Amino acid sequence: MAGYIVYQNQSATRNQPLNEDLIKRLKYLEDMGITAQVFSGGQPGIGEEGARTGSTRHDHGNAADVFLFKDGRKLDWANPDDLPIFEQVVSQGKANGVTGFGAGPGYMQEGSMHIGMGNPGVWGAGGKSDNAPAWLKAAYGGTKIDPVAEVVAAGPASTSPASDNPLFNLIQGKAAEAPKPEEPKSNNGVLVDAYNKLTGSKIEMPSKLPDNIPLLGGADIGKLSKGLSAFSTASAENDAAINKQISNAAARAQSGRNSQPVELQFVDFAADRRRQKALGGLGGLGGIRLG
Repeated sequence: MAGYIVYQNQSATRNQPLNEDLIKRLKYLEDMGITAQVFSGGQPGIGEEGARTGSTRHDHGNAADVFLFKDGRKLDWANPDDLPIFEQVVSQGKANGVTGFGAGPGYMQEGSMHIGMGNPGVWGAGGKSDNAPAWLKAAYGGTKIDPVAEVVAAGPASTSPASDNPLFNLIQGKAAEAPKPEEPKSNNGVLVDAYNKLTGSKIEMPSKLPDNIPLLGGADIGKLSKGLSAFSTASAENDAAINKQISNAAARAQSGRNSQPVELQFVDFAADRRRQKALGGLGGLGGIRLG
């Protein structure tokens, strides 16, 4: 429970606590040394079980009617010495995203204040904005919402005891995890990795070839692999180009010929040689000699 919020609404119709969002937005009260004593807090929404009264601003703990205390003394906006404190409560509250404030003569009890969420605005007697005291209008109207405070209020509640500063806790979050050490780069290549995966092996190629290998001793395997890969790619591209040329030449030759089937006759070279031996040769003129 936040030490700057004290509940005295146990016997009230609105006897529920404030929600966490509003409690976080009111954290600045603690920095001011102020305690808010809640005499009317949260209530069920319309149609929900439980007693409720008045507008929906108090539904689900979105607003509270409070008395403010500082140094053990109850503050009163009718006291000129206390009025600057109320003005600061309003201006800092708006900067933190608190949107609704009600106070002044004829509104609730003397020295009390409505503070919470809902449609932006201020009001006084009868819940009318026209009846809001001048100091309340000036404190609210002269303040802009602080985007940093709005982020803090919208962020998760801090559970770390390292700091009481909510902005610090929001930005820090949890301590940054130590960076993971970089895994050593593998020199295996696609083929070795595939082999390891298929066989369950754990072969790891060294970064360099042993020095005792002729010509390639001490060569960087990574660079060698890249070179082989480039050669393989170039070779494949060259083969593809040659095959394309052969295919084109065959197509051109086919286009100039008769489309009738061609009969191929295979020559029995062994039988032909025997026949030439039998006939004799013409010496010196390229004939085949007997025997």
